[in-house]
Order: sequence, then C-alpha cells, then structure tokens
Amino acid sequence: MKFKALLVFFLIFQLIGSALAQDKRKVALLPLQNRGAATDEWLTGGINYLLNNKLSVVSGFFLIEKPVLENAFKEIKYKRGPLNDRMAIQIGRITGADVTVSGTFIDSASQLNFVIYFHNTSNGKLIYRDEFHKSKDDLSGVADEIVRQLIHIAGIPVSPNEKALMARTLTRKPRALESFIKAYLEYQKNNNRPGVAIGLFKKAIQIDPSFWEAYYNLGILYFNSGQYGKARREFDKIIRALPNFDKPYFGRGLIYDKQKNYTAAGKDFQKVIDLNPNDYRAYYYLGKIERKQKHFKEARKYLNKGRDINPDYAPIYFEFGNILRNENQVRKSINDYRKAVELAPANDKYREILGEVYYRSQIYYNALNEFRTILKHNPSDAVANFMEGVTIYKQAVLEELVEAFLDILNDQGKGKAPKKKNTASMDPVKKRQVYQDMAAAFTKASQARPKFMQATFNLALTYMEMGDLKLAEKYFKKTIMIAPKLLKAYTKLAEVYEKTNRIQLAIEQYKKAFYLEPAIFVRNPTLGREQNYRNIFKEFMGDLNKRLKRNPHDIKANMTLAKVFMAQGLNGKAANLLRNVLSRQASNSEAKKLLSQIQKSRS
Repeated sequence: MKFKALLVFFLIFQLIGSALAQDKRKVALLPLQNRGAATDEWLTGGINYLLNNKLSVVSGFFLIEKPVLENAFKEIKYKRGPLNDRMAIQIGRITGADVTVSGTFIDSASQLNFVIYFHNTSNGKLIYRDEFHKSKDDLSGVADEIVRQLIHIAGIPVSPNEKALMARTLTRKPRALESFIKAYLEYQKNNNRPGVAIGLFKKAIQIDPSFWEAYYNLGILYFNSGQYGKARREFDKIIRALPNFDKPYFGRGLIYDKQKNYTAAGKDFQKVIDLNPNDYRAYYYLGKIERKQKHFKEARKYLNKGRDINPDYAPIYFEFGNILRNENQVRKSINDYRKAVELAPANDKYREILGEVYYRSQIYYNALNEFRTILKHNPSDAVANFMEGVTIYKQAVLEELVEAFLDILNDQGKGKAPKKKNTASMDPVKKRQVYQDMAAAFTKASQARPKFMQATFNLALTYMEMGDLKLAEKYFKKTIMIAPKLLKAYTKLAEVYEKTNRIQLAIEQYKKAFYLEPAIFVRNPTLGREQNYRNIFKEFMGDLNKRLKRNPHDIKANMTLAKVFMAQGLNGKAANLLRNVLSRQASNSEAKKLLSQIQKSRS
C-alpha cells in the first residue's frame, strides 16, 4: 500500500517538478490535532516548532509563513486536523503551497499514536497517509519521521551540511523540552506576561544546562522586552560554548542593529549565513542595514537573496518599499508596500505606511481604505485617525477640482466660454459634512494620544474653518501647551482673538510669536486695516530694547535680537550677539545652529 501511494506521489510530483524546474517545494505545515487529554495540547506546538526548526535549514523546501497560513485558515474556517480534498486545494490556492502536512495524535497506553496526511494542493488528492507510534519522550523522533517522509516523497536533495543542521539535538531531557515548548507557546500569546515565559525557559535550562536553544529563546525574549544587556549575555554564553551555532549570532546582530552598530551587526548576520545559508531573515537584516546607510545597491542585493529563499516574507517587500521611498520614488514604492500588506494583512504598520504612500501619491480613495481598515479593528489608533482626517479633506478638494475641470470641458464642448469658478469652493452641505468628519477623526486621534500635537492643531484649524471659534481657541491653547515653540499656534490663536474683537489678547499672542521668530514681523511689521495698520514690529522692538536695558545678558532677548539682525541682513551684528550668548551658555544649540548658518553664508 505504501509503495503504491509513493509511486502515485512520484508521478504527481514529477509533473509539479517539471513545471517548477528547480523551484523549492512549498510546504504548508498545519497544526496537528490533539484527540486526547487537554494536558497534551502543548505537544501540538512542540511538534510544529521541531518541524519548522528542521525544515527551515533545507534549501529545497520553503515553509509557508505563519501569517499567510493564518490568513488561509481564517478564510476557509479551518482549525486543526486532517484536511479534505477541497480544503487542500483552497490552502494551495491561497498560500501557493505545493503540499500540505496535517494530521492527528492521541496518547494511548503511554505512547503517542500519529496519523499524518500529505496532500497535493493542485488537485487536493491524498498523496500519502502515514501511521506511526512514538513515546512522549521522543518528540524529536516524531519530527524526524515526518521530515523523512516529506523528503522521500518530494525527492529533493539534502546536502551534508543540511543533514547536520537537521540532526542537531535540542535536548535529550523530555522535561526540559516540555518546559521549553510551554515557554515558547506562552510568549507567542503576546499577553504581556513575559515573566511566565522567562520562568519556564529558565526551568528548561535548569533541567538541561546545555539546552542552547532555550538560552537563545530566552535571549530573544529579553531583546523583545528591551533588556538588551541580559539578551547579550545569553547570546554570548552560547557563542562561547557553541561557536558553530547560527542562532546566537542572529540574536546578537539584532542588538547591534538596535544600537546602530551596523558594522558589528553586519558581521554577525553574515556569520549566520555562513553557518546556515537558508536563513532568509539574516539576508533581510543585511539589506535593512545597507538601506539605513543609504547603500541601496547592496541593500537590494541582500534583499533579493532573501526573497529567493522565502518569497512570502513580508518584511522583505516592506524594505524594498523603504528603499524606493528613500530614493524619492514614492509612487513606485506602492507595489512593494502593497505586497507586504497582502502577505501580512494584520500588520498595521505596513498598512499605515501604504496608506501614507497612497496619500503622498494623491490616490486618496485607496489611502482612506487603508486607514479605515486599521480603524475597523483598532478604532483608537492615533495615526490612522489623524491620517483619515487629513485624507478626507484632500479627497474632497480633489473631487471639487475634478468636477470643476469636467464643467470646463463640458462648456468648451458646447462652444461656450468657460465659467469662472473657484475650484477650491465646495458645496456648503458637503463642506460641512467634510469638516465634521475631519473633526471627528482628529478628536479620536488626540484622545488616543493626548500629546499628539499635529492632531490637536488640525482639530483647532478645522473648528476655525467651521466657524466654531470657541472650540478653535480651546484647541489652539491646548496645542501651545503640547508644543510651546509652534509658531503657527500663536498666530492662529491671535487670528481667533482678532475675529472675536479681543485685540489686546491678539497682540499678546503675536508678541509671543515675535520672540520665537521675529523675521515674520520684519517682513510684515503692521497689522491690517481693521487695526489701523498698527506697527506692532515697532512696539515689539521697543519692548525688546527695554528688556535688554534691564538685563543686557538676557539669553532669550539676545537670541531674539540676533534673529532680527539676521532677517535684516545684518549678519555681523547677529554673529556678535550669538557669540556673546555662547560665551555664557556654551550648550545653546540654537545659537550654535544660527552662528553656523551665518558662517556658511559668508564662505
């Protein structure tokens, strides 16, 4: 029976192989179904971990990424257990897998009974059904049996180095492996209980002090929780004991990358590839490091190698998009960002950047779709709410411009003179709704992140446009509390005071703006007709001179006067004032910056 099944598979896979030439065999590893006691549930995760660990080092196989699988499971409503023909075809269609591995196990008479199914996804047919028995203490043997059958029926070559990597034993102590797997599964829950996983990893190490995979995962846990010193100690401990183990170099490379020590990070990721050429993540990080240093050609080289190994790894496409964006090819980056989102639809960061790229490319409808998709499952996402607000306005204005353009074409087609129309104007009812939608979006953004200056400032601007000056005043004041140096907040608040006939309060806001950036008053020294062309620059300069007379060493006053001189083209006087400021306050970064600008303009 087994021989017939294998013969059928060889014929099927020969047809697949001829079509794919030297392509990898794409495998979907499905979680095995536990048909026994709930206490054995951890075995499902343990077997899956061991299978991934072994198959990931074989260059002839490509394991479908977890997010891609989860997306497929959700679509076909699959949980666990053997697939039927229809489900196998569906998983192949969604994930691109050539073969699926599914099955069940049950604890019976102190041993585990396994039934494993291998399906061909092109037609859903069962290729091979394998039954075997293993002890609970021999999970590695379970994984070896499944891998052996998969390699055998796929007919792929396995190099001596790959065989050595697959044969690497995690631990020979079952209790250590159980504690390790339970720790790994606990941490995968993302339930903000790292302490539980840390305790279980440490227990595994206590049982088996040579359990290097446990040290590595403990280090990764420390890294992900920002404890880089502890993580580094775990990785260095492994490297000293087992210098030919690739994973600790990967972990240490992550730390170096975080610390922006790109030279050291590059060396460690290169070491990973030397030891395990099938590690696409190392190629991804090498590409990312090169991109950060603006070495775009080298970055693409590494990312292409990573994509060759795993064409479904979403971060690679995200990084390709980042390169194009860094090269100011924003519109061209859309395809790569979109691919990243397709592969990892639950990743809000990818979707947010795709939305921003659509926005910058003036494809506002698509941008709104991305931001609203995020908000469906995360209504309090501050950035998505903010971007929804600004995109609503941009789309509305664009629609008005398009309508105006079509009107012009229509009039010209009828032989009429084009109507004079303010393209920025908008139907009052529609305009009111647009502003209400914007205000709602900006309100949610500012509530989600109370110090989100851009959201609060845009909320104030929106209320000002709506004519609700009371709320505009409230949010301009709130903006100033968040960002005391935001010039526009003061000038806009002054406008609100002018519109409500509180001229003295408006003058006070303009005065605050003067001390931030006096150049705007050098260029426009007077207020408008409503204030009888009052020369507020002259008033503010009088106040400034009095302040300096009282205290010639007033840092803020000297900085303001230096900016006035720079705006008037009197750079020599400005430089003298800035040097005096630095003689009393050597760490004044603004003074250093302005003095540097003057010096550059002279050279």
